[in-house]
Amino acid sequence: MGPDTQPSNHTQHIDRKVADNGEAADYSLALIDEDLVRAENEDKLTVYLCFLITAAAIAGFLFGYDTAVVGVALPLIGTDLGKELSASEQEIITAGTTIGAIFGSAILGAFADKWGRKWCITIADAFFTVGAVLIASSYSLGQIIVGRLILGVGVGGAAVIAPLYITELAPTAVRGRCIGVNALFIPVGQVVADAIGAGVQNMKHGWRLLFALGVVPSIVQLCLMHWLPESPRVSILKGRTDEARATMRKVYQDAPEAQIDFKIRVAEEYVAATTKLQRDLTLSQRVSKIWKTKAYRRPIITVSGLQFFGQLTGFNALLYYAGTLFGLLGLSNPALGGLIPAGVNALFLFIGMSVVDRVGRRGLLIWCVPIMIAGLVWCVAGFYFMCKPTGGLLDTSYSYSTTNIGVVIGGIVFFVMGYGMSYSHLIWYQSEFLALEIRAAGSAIATTTCWIANLIVSVSYLSELETLTPAGTYGLYLGFVVTGYIFVLFCFPESKGLSIDEIATVFHDGFGIRKSTEMRHQKAKLQAQWKKENEQTPVHDRQRKAKETAHLEFAMRPTRGFRDDMNSIAGSDH
Repeated sequence: MGPDTQPSNHTQHIDRKVADNGEAADYSLALIDEDLVRAENEDKLTVYLCFLITAAAIAGFLFGYDTAVVGVALPLIGTDLGKELSASEQEIITAGTTIGAIFGSAILGAFADKWGRKWCITIADAFFTVGAVLIASSYSLGQIIVGRLILGVGVGGAAVIAPLYITELAPTAVRGRCIGVNALFIPVGQVVADAIGAGVQNMKHGWRLLFALGVVPSIVQLCLMHWLPESPRVSILKGRTDEARATMRKVYQDAPEAQIDFKIRVAEEYVAATTKLQRDLTLSQRVSKIWKTKAYRRPIITVSGLQFFGQLTGFNALLYYAGTLFGLLGLSNPALGGLIPAGVNALFLFIGMSVVDRVGRRGLLIWCVPIMIAGLVWCVAGFYFMCKPTGGLLDTSYSYSTTNIGVVIGGIVFFVMGYGMSYSHLIWYQSEFLALEIRAAGSAIATTTCWIANLIVSVSYLSELETLTPAGTYGLYLGFVVTGYIFVLFCFPESKGLSIDEIATVFHDGFGIRKSTEMRHQKAKLQAQWKKENEQTPVHDRQRKAKETAHLEFAMRPTRGFRDDMNSIAGSDH
């Protein structure tokens, strides 16, 4: 088949509409990519790909372990730092990691293109290791706060880089599951922290062991970095195309050279956009361009908003202070009680991951957030009636009714069920909604927003329990969850069944709730038509056709987004 051959039948089924900036949006472009993926059986998870994803997802485990360990370690410190810690001092220690994470996500996210995904993860591991050592050897409040700040830089960096790295390495057909592995490792790390905490309750200086064990996974990942490749996009950015091709060849082991060429050219499109963005505009102009361009601003608002409301649900506050809260509830082993929210979250996150490609991202939020709302209403009522004898506040000197404690724990479990199936993992799919040229910067903005909201929650939780009362505190979280649900209804489009390129076009016309539906219906029709055509074509002929037309189909893809409107927008920025 020569270069002048007409494109295959499916490339002619293009539904073109005009977006709000006058740009033609091609709804079926990414279907070419999806069709090639299936033709080459890329949806098969190879041993090498499993190794890459698992090694990268250790960052998620560290994220989970180091954010949860403080909740079970704080009650064990006692007077080891020279005195009993007050509620405000516990909040400062807890918030230390969050403050560090704000800087870690902003800095490592901003330099992810320049330094590379692999080395940003390496830097995060170094901060994990140093921070854990400092905390475990602390003999003063100041030292443990500094250790938590350093540790937080690693947490923030891991939170933004690991999902981005996995997104760029994973094949299209299994990308969602691969990103989900990193998300799943977060609650797994939380469960491990709570389980170890429960086992060292009666051990002298057990809290030091808890923090010190955080060094183990960071060192393991540091060792594995030798075998992890750089993201092909970063390799191309640095002029190492052969290195990018070698990585592609390992990930797509069954793909022919035409398919590897196709993937390399997609990566080159990304590099051309990002280098032009940095070369032609100053920092202030780049920021202005991202904010002024609706197709960029809207997805950043969407993913940042989801991160923001995901933190204001109060789940992480519950996790951070699990030992303290369950101690106030009268449990003999508060750390063991902390396993309740961590374990339920891990279980239902796994369930959510398993159905996300069928139910959809928006679908899970629409159906599961009401479960969270019901759970929070349950908690408000449970805390209100349980704390009536103690003036609405939790009092460790009072023995609460076992029935009332069970009711409160039941509300917490119900709330966490909904959270685990929705926010717990969906906030980390943020890279899917961001166009190639703003993916690193947008991920950094969204993750930084996450940690700012996390800081607000973590520094106020214990104080809120004492001032707003437990019922009032969970009533406040209830208000945030309801507000977040309204945000989802109007600003969070469904991405199920759409490739990354297609999702980017959704935001060309509003927040794309309706457009996403139209695109998925159009895509379903095309897929049904192709399926009917393919049933009449031998498998060998279908695969040969896909291989021979890979380069031709890619060449027909018009460039969109940054480069299409570069001149007009750059001119308006001056």
